[in-house]
Amino acid sequence: MNAIALRAGVCGARLCVVTVIGRATAESADQRTSFDRWLQGAHTSAHARRTAERDAAFLLPHLRRLRDASPGGLRLLDAGCGPGSITIGLAGVVAPGAAVGIDASPHAVAEARAAAAARGCANVTFELADIYALPFPDDAFDAVFSHAVMQHLAEPVRALRELRRVLRPGGVVAVADADHDGSIMAPEDARIDTSQELLRRLREHGGGGDPRVGKRLRSLLHDAGFARCEATASAAFEGAETSARMTGEFWANYLASPELVEHAVALGLATSAELTAMASAWREWGAHPGAFWARFWCEAIGWAE
Repeated sequence: MNAIALRAGVCGARLCVVTVIGRATAESADQRTSFDRWLQGAHTSAHARRTAERDAAFLLPHLRRLRDASPGGLRLLDAGCGPGSITIGLAGVVAPGAAVGIDASPHAVAEARAAAAARGCANVTFELADIYALPFPDDAFDAVFSHAVMQHLAEPVRALRELRRVLRPGGVVAVADADHDGSIMAPEDARIDTSQELLRRLREHGGGGDPRVGKRLRSLLHDAGFARCEATASAAFEGAETSARMTGEFWANYLASPELVEHAVALGLATSAELTAMASAWREWGAHPGAFWARFWCEAIGWAE
């Protein structure tokens, strides 16, 4: 299935100061928590489309070599596991070892646990945790994986250093993320361009992150203390009628959701009318017989020495 998997990373409630119609006002923690809860749940079905075979393909050869050299199996951490579809696949690769998935969203962790139980996957567990302060001792894992998380973090090197702490010497880290500089779409629509800029600005108001982080993954691993860092890239694309329509509907519903509309309008980033126009543009794009969207997914591997 050649389709862009729509992803969200680690989010958390926070008290922040925003500008609304030219004046600074303190946004209440309850309001922020409500928006975050919606944001965390909005992507669950899309996240569940991810698989280890496709989204962790660049890690699998390294993982299998490590496994073959470890008869007892490997211990793997998936940092930012979402609803667990990748983690469950990786658990099969590291068996008879075990996989642990962590996420900052209680909703995602609950979904992941339910998915593992439904599939009868006994060598995987899921925990609520902060990627900046992992609840594991040093050298606890043979491999660490993190997918579509770095773009949402204000301090990615700090997070990677924490991942380095829990990785044993000789272990491998694998990270993947999109880069919005590597995106092509047809037919073009200024309203869709505006919607993507809006999403970037919403992320900035949510505490930072960089939607163009993909190209920097190798450098970030190096800065975090990993060795023999290598980078690759792959293209994910929408080019079929069903997948394009699904993606168009997803983003149309996303931009029209009451929680996002209320939040974006309160921040002064868009009007209700503008958001309605953006949603219509995505729906029209998804229904177009020539709809096509491709973007790079950047990947990087590093080693703990």
